[in-house]
Amino acid sequence: MKRVPTLTLALSFALLLPTAAAQTAVSLTQAVQAALTNGTDVRTAQANLEKATAANRAAQSDPSVLAAARLSAQNEQALATVQLRAARLSTLQNTVSAYIALLEAQENVELQTLQTQVDRKAVQVAQVKQSVGNATALDVQKAQNTLAGSTQTLEDARAQVNLASARLASLTGLSSGVRASGLGTLPPLKTTLAQLRTGLDDNLTSVVAARQAVAEAQLSVRLADNDFTPARTLSDARTALANAQRSLDAAQKNAANSLAAAYQTAQNAAEQLEVALSREAAALKSYNQDAARLRSGTISAVELQQTQLALKQAQFSRLQAQGNVLEALAALSVAAGQNLTGIGGA
Repeated sequence: MKRVPTLTLALSFALLLPTAAAQTAVSLTQAVQAALTNGTDVRTAQANLEKATAANRAAQSDPSVLAAARLSAQNEQALATVQLRAARLSTLQNTVSAYIALLEAQENVELQTLQTQVDRKAVQVAQVKQSVGNATALDVQKAQNTLAGSTQTLEDARAQVNLASARLASLTGLSSGVRASGLGTLPPLKTTLAQLRTGLDDNLTSVVAARQAVAEAQLSVRLADNDFTPARTLSDARTALANAQRSLDAAQKNAANSLAAAYQTAQNAAEQLEVALSREAAALKSYNQDAARLRSGTISAVELQQTQLALKQAQFSRLQAQGNVLEALAALSVAAGQNLTGIGGA
């Protein structure tokens, strides 16, 4: 998927917050790396894997440990390995969502700032028209009410930036005043659904745990299938094995269905981004045309300001579409048990 640079408009409107320069801006990659390093879930999963690895090493080297205990120790290490991967992918997904929320909140402040400027100009226009008898007091009041509403929306948007920043800081361990610097290049979805299904059972905690339960139940049946074990014990072991096999089948089907749904969502998000890109290009073309018309004197600065607002809205919609693509890829990564975002390593 191609990168879409942020469009810079040479206009006379100051859209950035005065305090923005004082904030610490981080990239999405930096935020994810910080979360993977500092995240509680990842650190806990890593500690559990180290513990399980040591326990399995001890069990396999101790000749007094029986078969069931050895299998259990082996399974615990294998499961802990998959759980660490799952913790990393979950942390990745949560961080991507938090980062996108912050970036959209920041961009929404810019959009709402421009909206209030447009509405303020509309009040001025209504007042001038009223002074020459071309508008009523009601027209002025309506314009003022619209400005009051957009001003409140702007204040709300600024508050959302602080809330989103605090959430990202909590996930990553970064400073509470952290700001998002941008999305960068979006990775394309080149992997097919069939390719993602290959090895899926080895990547997901739910399926690995269910498969291990089957293996342990099979061992129980083998250990009980002899002349000196009560028949009831063997019967119970076979029932447990049948239940474990049904659970494994259900886990595999659920995993396949979740993967297919996440893959479809990712494809839809990519298609919606193309639509947003097309609309942004059309809005930019309209703005450039109106800027030329202003220079030639065929439209007013007020009309150009409206075109600028339409462009800013199209840019914001494109940013949201880009965010949807990344969030869909992060969700697909969790469903596939492998990182498909290109962020934070394998």
